[in-house]
Amino acid sequence: MKLVIPPQATQLVAQIKANPRLQAGMALILLLLAGWILLVLGDARQARLADLEDGRERLAQVKQLAAERIWLERAEEATSLALILSAEIPPAPSPGLAQAAFQGWLREIVDTQGLPLQLSVQTPVYLDDPADVVRVTAEVRGGMDPNRVWRMIQRIEAAPSLVSIPVLTVRSDGANQWFSLTVHGFYRLPAPRPEASP
Repeated sequence: MKLVIPPQATQLVAQIKANPRLQAGMALILLLLAGWILLVLGDARQARLADLEDGRERLAQVKQLAAERIWLERAEEATSLALILSAEIPPAPSPGLAQAAFQGWLREIVDTQGLPLQLSVQTPVYLDDPADVVRVTAEVRGGMDPNRVWRMIQRIEAAPSLVSIPVLTVRSDGANQWFSLTVHGFYRLPAPRPEASP
């Protein structure tokens, strides 16, 4: 196959050959372009070297942390704490009875406050792990002095069974006093969560 060169290209090449200034200008442009390419490649190389050095430093830090004995101690402490918390989960024959037991216990604490506080309890939810434990969530809200709210929280936290308070809101600006408290209770069922039917 014969290569066909357009006439404009032939004229351009002839002009460049005939004009030394144009040749010098083209050579300068090519030198500048080559220099720019070298700078870009140099910057890319420096960036790669910096990334490599950062990776080596992180690897050294991870190796140093992995060699420390404190991680084994913390793992043992976490295992021990998990066993203690697991022992604090009371048994319940069914999710409904777990909800009733939690609501009755919390209702007793709320009623002793002597104020019209609202208590709402949600349907129990199975945990992913352990699968035989349900979490019952309740919300207590109403108008009450913050000091009395703290005392009520202390009573809730003193429960012999495992409870947690993930959300607490207390507002007190003079006569306007209001609080909202979310409480989780945990109950162990005799069998894991039933499988859903297809």
